[in-house]
Amino acid sequence: MKKPAIALLIAVAAGCAPAPVIPAPDAAMAAKSGEKLPTLQKGYGVYTTQCSRCHEPMMPSDVSDEDWHIVTPGMAWNAGISEADEAAVLKYILAAKQ
Repeated sequence: MKKPAIALLIAVAAGCAPAPVIPAPDAAMAAKSGEKLPTLQKGYGVYTTQCSRCHEPMMPSDVSDEDWHIVTPGMAWNAGISEADEAAVLKYILAAKQ
């Protein structure tokens, strides 16, 4: 293999940083947030499946609580998810930030 091809391969591989790992809910997250684990699990499931249909899900900690309260209803409407799922997503996001 020629040196330019190797350099290109290395450059492409270096630019393919892995997507951040969205924190999965667990008992500790539920206890710390005061939310029920099944609610957080439901919100996590909706967040990771529905949000990724249109874009990469963001790390919950990358957005302020205030902005999540504004963004979540609009995104839920765009995705066509129920109000119950929207509420679970917001509870999950806020719990994951703690």
